[in-house]
Amino acid sequence: MFDKPSRVIPKNYRNITGKFSSKKSDRLISYESKLERDFLYLFELNNIVLKILEQPFTVEYTMDQQEYKYTPDFYLKTPMGYKDIVVEVKYHNELKTIFPTSKYKYRAAQQHIKDADIEFHIYTDRCSFIQSDEYKFNTHFLLNYNFLPTDDLQIIQELFFPYISIEQLLNLYSSDKYKQLNLLNSLWTMIRRNIIRVDLFEKLTLDTQLLELKRYDEETYMAHLDGKILKGYLL
Repeated sequence: MFDKPSRVIPKNYRNITGKFSSKKSDRLISYESKLERDFLYLFELNNIVLKILEQPFTVEYTMDQQEYKYTPDFYLKTPMGYKDIVVEVKYHNELKTIFPTSKYKYRAAQQHIKDADIEFHIYTDRCSFIQSDEYKFNTHFLLNYNFLPTDDLQIIQELFFPYISIEQLLNLYSSDKYKQLNLLNSLWTMIRRNIIRVDLFEKLTLDTQLLELKRYDEETYMAHLDGKILKGYLL
């Protein structure tokens, strides 16, 4: 629905501003706070988010007989069968302070997207993923991995059993540390894509237990990323 930013984020010397490189959206996405940046990492990792656009639209609203403009932070494209999401990111304490006046602009945004059947969410630093340093570390780490050779996929599928540790699986595969390292890269990719489920609230190490292996098809996964799969894939 929205294909380009409605507003350009200016430089701000009080808050952290910058660009986030999104492979999902194939572009740099602007952010204007550390909290927004942290959420961008979460959006990029989560399979239910297919595309991300910052500053998606601007609405006008009236408060105390004066006209104002408001632009939400992000628009998240989701798979068929789910509602897309417009996102406002705020620190909880700040939101408590500004909500008596900000509620008018949030209502205006909700009204603007109502007919398109899009949801409006406010995300804060009270989010459990944001509060967990381990989860944030894992998210940043896993986004470095996105290559999955078919041969490695088959090897890991053959060696996997529930609650095996990464180190145990690598040792079953080979005593050659170089071969282990190559397979480890594919393991990280499988965890990133949610083919293998682990507890991301614990820092990823070689002792990490692999909890579940899901059925995987590369063609279906790519179709999911293109938004062609109803209800998505590997969610």
